[in-house]
Amino acid sequence: MILKWMQKLGAVKTALAITLISILGSLALELGMSLISGQIHEEMIIKCILFPGIIAPIVSYAVVRVVLKLAESEAALGESKEKYHSILDNIEDGYYEIDLKGNLTFFNDSLSRLLGYSHSAMAEMNYRDYMDEDNAKKVYQTFNQVYETGKPARGFDWEFIKVDGSKRHLDASVTLMKDAGGNPIGFCGIARDITQRKQSEIALRESEAKYRQLLNHAPSGIYEIDLAQGKFVSVNDVMCEYSGYTRQELLSMNALDILTEESRKKSIERTTKFLRGQNVLATAEYKIKAKNGREIWALLNSKFIHDPEGRPTGVLVVAHDITEQKQAEEEKKNLEYQLQQAQKMEAIGTLAGGIAHDFNNILSVIIGYTELILMNANVDSEVQQNLKEIFNASKHARDMVKQILAFSRQNKQERKPIQVAHIVKEALKMLRASLPATISIQQKIETNTGIIEADPSQIHQVLMNLCTNAAHAIDEKDGVLEISLANVELDQNAVAKSPHIRPGSYLQISVRDTGGGIQPDALQQIFNPYFTTKEKGEGTGLGLAVVQGIVKSLKGAVTVDSEVGKGSTFHVYLPTIKRKLAEEEEIPRPLPMGYERILLIDDEQPLVEIGKQMLERLGYKVHTRTNSIEALKLFRADPNRFDLVITDIVMPNMTGDKLANKMMGIRPDIPIVLCTGYSEKFTRRHASERGIQSFLMKPLVMQDLASAVRQALSAN
Repeated sequence: MILKWMQKLGAVKTALAITLISILGSLALELGMSLISGQIHEEMIIKCILFPGIIAPIVSYAVVRVVLKLAESEAALGESKEKYHSILDNIEDGYYEIDLKGNLTFFNDSLSRLLGYSHSAMAEMNYRDYMDEDNAKKVYQTFNQVYETGKPARGFDWEFIKVDGSKRHLDASVTLMKDAGGNPIGFCGIARDITQRKQSEIALRESEAKYRQLLNHAPSGIYEIDLAQGKFVSVNDVMCEYSGYTRQELLSMNALDILTEESRKKSIERTTKFLRGQNVLATAEYKIKAKNGREIWALLNSKFIHDPEGRPTGVLVVAHDITEQKQAEEEKKNLEYQLQQAQKMEAIGTLAGGIAHDFNNILSVIIGYTELILMNANVDSEVQQNLKEIFNASKHARDMVKQILAFSRQNKQERKPIQVAHIVKEALKMLRASLPATISIQQKIETNTGIIEADPSQIHQVLMNLCTNAAHAIDEKDGVLEISLANVELDQNAVAKSPHIRPGSYLQISVRDTGGGIQPDALQQIFNPYFTTKEKGEGTGLGLAVVQGIVKSLKGAVTVDSEVGKGSTFHVYLPTIKRKLAEEEEIPRPLPMGYERILLIDDEQPLVEIGKQMLERLGYKVHTRTNSIEALKLFRADPNRFDLVITDIVMPNMTGDKLANKMMGIRPDIPIVLCTGYSEKFTRRHASERGIQSFLMKPLVMQDLASAVRQALSAN
């Protein structure tokens, strides 16, 4: 109060007042003392008047100046505090001061607003009152760290509980407060509400997590490429699965590194076109080469990424694995090709059947007339020898036709005990005519080779396929193609590489060539269907697959030894059997003859003529017809006129088997002999099932015809 009063009066007035008070006080004091002592005199009166009046004002003025300065400082401090409080109350961030026990000693209005508590409520609170236990421990640790180090701490995320129970995140700083003696007395700091930022960060993290989850669980590979360097910027899990590389490995690689050579060139070409401003389709098929060497087909859908100036900076790619689809397409093509090949083989078979029928008819005439002439005793020896050569050549031609039919798969497969040596020789005769003269064909056939049970046509096909491949390996160079047959015993060690066969006795068929050999990487695939090392159009890739299929069906095995530059040897092992071959009947002499009446039917006039002469030479009475309808009419007119009917099968108007059925319908006991140059649908078994006594294949030789006729008549 006194300071305020002095401040209002000013320094001069205050000094005068103090002087006056001092004089009056001094006089009063001196007079009082004199009165008490009873010693009032002149000097004392002068002293009381002069000393206070002169000295007191000077001292008083100095004192007043000091007091006023103090008053001004206190006023300035008050104004400073008011400004300080005004600033703290008006800033957005909350300010707090707490003592060492954590009690709030001072805080601004912003902190009160942030927490939602009233000023009076917060004034009585400890920091632990507006946070849970975990956050209280976290805050305590922060305060303790600042207390021990004396260094301020910033950027701490504290979670507070508002008065309504909601939680807020504050970004806080802490500074240690000390008294004048440097002793810690509490803490102060700034707290900023970052709840919205935290929520945004959480939402961003959740969004990024969902994006990564979506990216990594997508059914396709997804990756981004830096266009400037060509390196991967990001890849998802599926892309890692496709390539076999880890994410870290891919991110250190160039995108072209995982493509095959051909696909790499294609990618560079497409990117170059795009950068030149040319139109490029967004999708393209590439081959990805995985870390383990496996190649997969991928359909890549690319989208270029541009910077704000419109310049391309990267490429976002979605890759779909279409390997199975491509394999299915390839398999479809192979099946279509296989169908075409099957149709070709069927056409060849049909053609072979037609040729066989016509050729056998021609051979029938040649063989028949040759035999008739040979039966003439008046023929001189030289002519007779020439006719025998014609006869032998004709029979060889007949056997060649049988082999053609076997090779074209037109004959039914009937397994029986066979000697392979004869088939080898016949196959080599066919090959010799088609192979270049520069290839030397050699045979190494052991005597008394084992007997196997198989269809001759199958063995013929195995030999033809192996020998054809061997000849192709030699190409047009000078070389050797060698076929050998040998009996071998395979023990447990020998069959170890072929687990589907058992130890025992086998016939070994070996085909060796002096060609260029087989590359090691191709050696493991040569028996796969459609695998071929030949140029397009030169091979189907089915030959060795067919060989292996036939050999396995016969419970055998195929192996190969090959050395690049020196040639290859294929070994076929077929199990031998203990059974003996059926002994061929020797041509009986003399020919069986007769006197019965025979109706001979064939649509080929030359065959009718030669057949009639052969039968009449055997003693029979023969009537002929070249039309099946006319033959049936003749037979129906007098069924008992004939003792036997011989008819060709393949005829116009009515086939021979149908004609036979009608005749047996008229006269069930009539013996019938069927003849054919070739018939795919009619066999000896079919004839027997229909009650037909004999079945003859053309060309007919006198012995076969005589025996069949006699047998049919005797059976009846």
